[in-house]
Amino acid sequence: MRPAYVLVAYLAVPGLIPALVAARRSPVVVFLAPLIGAAMAAVAAEIELGVGGSLLTCYLPVVLLVNAAAVSWWLAAGRHWRWPSPPLGWSALTVLVMAAVLVYPLLPLRVPMIGWDANSIWLTHSMMVASGHHGLLTGLRNQADFFDNPDYPPLVPAAGALELLRFGPASLHSAVVVTELLTASAIAAVGCLIAMSVRSGTIARLCGLVAGGVVGLAAYGVSYPFSVIGYTDALWAAAAVAAVLCGLVLPRAPQHLLLAWIFAAVASLTKNEGLTTALVILVLVAFRYLPLGRREPDLGPAHRAPGVAARVWQASRRWIARVADVVIPAAPGLASAGLARHIGLQNNFFLKHPVNENFWYRADATAAGMASHLAIAPAAAGVLIIGSLLLRADRRRAGLANPAWLWLACLGSLLVIFVTYAVGQLEIHTWLLTSVSRTTIFAQLLLCADIAVWLALAVQAATGRQRQQPGDDAVAGNPFARSAATRYLP
Repeated sequence: MRPAYVLVAYLAVPGLIPALVAARRSPVVVFLAPLIGAAMAAVAAEIELGVGGSLLTCYLPVVLLVNAAAVSWWLAAGRHWRWPSPPLGWSALTVLVMAAVLVYPLLPLRVPMIGWDANSIWLTHSMMVASGHHGLLTGLRNQADFFDNPDYPPLVPAAGALELLRFGPASLHSAVVVTELLTASAIAAVGCLIAMSVRSGTIARLCGLVAGGVVGLAAYGVSYPFSVIGYTDALWAAAAVAAVLCGLVLPRAPQHLLLAWIFAAVASLTKNEGLTTALVILVLVAFRYLPLGRREPDLGPAHRAPGVAARVWQASRRWIARVADVVIPAAPGLASAGLARHIGLQNNFFLKHPVNENFWYRADATAAGMASHLAIAPAAAGVLIIGSLLLRADRRRAGLANPAWLWLACLGSLLVIFVTYAVGQLEIHTWLLTSVSRTTIFAQLLLCADIAVWLALAVQAATGRQRQQPGDDAVAGNPFARSAATRYLP
């Protein structure tokens, strides 16, 4: 019960108002609140490391500032936006289903299991964060501790430190459970977002709900046992998948953009792979919401841009907006990486080791190792082709994004991981054996989510067509049917 108390009292309650402002009555708000609280704790840990003080003295001002900003934004602008939210009954049912789905995968947490990385990295960093500025700084700089990757972001150590500060250093397994409850929250958020991709039809909504629950179970299937022994890979992967669903799948809306930013920030503060993946996602989201070649609306001769200088200014303004859309949500993660470099922290993966392996040898081994954990890719590609051929018009009517955005995010993340293995300094086969099953969790979970979205869309399209009468919108959505129906009209 102690980890649940910390999750609710120290993370979810401080993050509740920002979650309500961002998600309103959508089901994701319940699982978003503790993730926002953990992100605020991570920012507090950054302030503790860079400025001074303790975690709690830094955490309280961050919570007050973020909550004040959320309330101010809602009062000033948020209430004027249209927030697409499902009916309250469906939101409640979605929360109950996702919570029920998590019960069985979380049963192993009753046994005090702590994995290698959880022990040597995350719990060690949690104790450093809990010890205050001096203990954190000297601990991370300790040369005898270089193997535990001191430059990792502080979200999980900060959340674990809150557990240690509340219940003492004897509650190490409780700190691990806090990590896994955050992981469960991120996975449940993914399931809620898949359910939210269906917005009409009782049967279609139920199918989307079931699909979201199945993806939640699949997330534990591809991440077990790491998702129950204190590792953070499933946490950042699920947060990044949620960012993709919000920013690159669901219809373009201010709410979905804001949620994509929040989930990307959570991923970037969890692990270095999460930061690089979040940057890839945020760049794609920026170009989806501000596409190239999009012209300003023509407001008449009096408002037309006069000359080349004005057109250059308009183009520059759009590029500034794109850069801001990437930098603002990525700022906490980038600040963590910059602070680590500033105080001289290094990553064990890129220290010079006497390994006689050239780039092509490492690249060949990496390709084989990653491919062995991406068996779902051919199935997802087949679903993509069939769905694009049969459901293109239905996907457009539902407001869902082109599936190419999701696949670009998946391939971009895999490319970054591939290059990391290829240019890293650890012996490649040992490195792959101990980590490739975890670094590919994001891609596996994202492709599972893509299949689930296509399935829910297919059910929505099929049930919607059954309700329509011949000659109405069902005909209008099919160019071949439209030509046949109008062939004999005058």
